[in-house]
Amino acid sequence: MRTILIGLMSGNLHIHLPYSKPVLPCIKSESIFDVYLYWEAPHNLSIKQSHLLSIRTRTFVLAAAISISLTIYFLLSIYILPNLYLTLPKIRPIPLISNVSVSPSIVHLGKTFYVGITGENVGENADIQIISIAFPNLTSSVGFVKIRQSDFTQKPIFIKMGDKVGSGYAGLGNLVYARYPSLESFSRPWYGHFIHHIQLEVKPDSVGRFVVFLKAIALPHLNDNAHYPQKGIKDYQNEFVAVFSVEVVRN
Repeated sequence: MRTILIGLMSGNLHIHLPYSKPVLPCIKSESIFDVYLYWEAPHNLSIKQSHLLSIRTRTFVLAAAISISLTIYFLLSIYILPNLYLTLPKIRPIPLISNVSVSPSIVHLGKTFYVGITGENVGENADIQIISIAFPNLTSSVGFVKIRQSDFTQKPIFIKMGDKVGSGYAGLGNLVYARYPSLESFSRPWYGHFIHHIQLEVKPDSVGRFVVFLKAIALPHLNDNAHYPQKGIKDYQNEFVAVFSVEVVRN
């Protein structure tokens, strides 16, 4: 802060600023009061200028570093990483339903029969592998299908009529409405050469042939080896199914 010292000496009025070097006087009169203003340049002016230059230099360097980093990130995300991903070997899980037991083969109306299923992954690790068990003769699984035993890593999911489900092995990319109830048992992940089991108790609600559709799908689904079966009839999801049945008779 500048201070001003005013002194009256021998009839002359002098105005001093606390600096070491006087400059040209601002006022000089012919009267008994001679007024002089002294001004001194600050000692630390050069230091302040150097500090300001240093701040500007650091700001420029920081801006340049950010710009270079963004450019590198853009090149990595758009060109390098996608091409690197495409060159990586693809994981190829191969689902298999290795054993199915349906007993008894003849069921009296109002009674139950049992379905035992063994599923495997004879390929590499799958992110998800699903075994779907569908019941085209039923309009609801409530009270008609019970899980007796399961060692899948995830809780099985019951699909109701009218629920949205994937089709054409495209997952949720191609949704359709379920036409009959089903059960999806799955493990996430399903490691290569691991085996899982599930057993159901089913009660038919009508006389005649009672049908069960089975299929298995592994994700990622990269080719025909990622689903089972690979031929036969297709369901409303445009996916192959293996067909099993029992005969329901009156008491």
